[in-house]
Amino acid sequence: MKAFHQLRLYHAMLAVSGLVAYATGWAGIVHAWIGYALVGIILFRLAWGMLGPSQFRIGRFLPDLASLCRIRAANDPAIARVLLGGVVVSLLLVVGSGIALDQTKSLNLVAETRTVPVPRVDFHPQGARMTPGTVVQSVNMEDDDEKEGWLQELHKFSANMMVLLVGIHVSYMILFRRPLALFMLFVPGQKRRTA
Repeated sequence: MKAFHQLRLYHAMLAVSGLVAYATGWAGIVHAWIGYALVGIILFRLAWGMLGPSQFRIGRFLPDLASLCRIRAANDPAIARVLLGGVVVSLLLVVGSGIALDQTKSLNLVAETRTVPVPRVDFHPQGARMTPGTVVQSVNMEDDDEKEGWLQELHKFSANMMVLLVGIHVSYMILFRRPLALFMLFVPGQKRRTA
């Protein structure tokens, strides 16, 4: 498979999993698993960007200050790189806050289904007798709620910001870099043109 077709496939997997994760935000465990799949896709891209072909190295997609100072036209590649940088930052915030919120609870569910259930005994701070499987409320429950509250807000804000930046990025690419945008969007008959 040619390198640019591999990039298109990665781009499609990232876009589809991002959209599905955004659409299933209310779905709990499904949302979390799709989020972990998204983390896997991002880790694959980081490895590919460090070890893959030179034209797909991560540094090539990030803007530098010199290119930003030379912007003279709306179709300058530095503008697309700035938008891409914004998408990357918001995507990393989304997956980072999602992992912090989940705290691998979704992954533990998979591990627990493969093991023999063991009764859980929690000890009450006052030494009261507890029966197996009794759930004890957290002493610092208010602190946990505050922690999760701001993390949830960060997660939602980052997800909404990512969707906004992706929309601007796609619009910019269609308006000013149409051949590349149509190629990346799998429009039939489009071939990548080298600049």
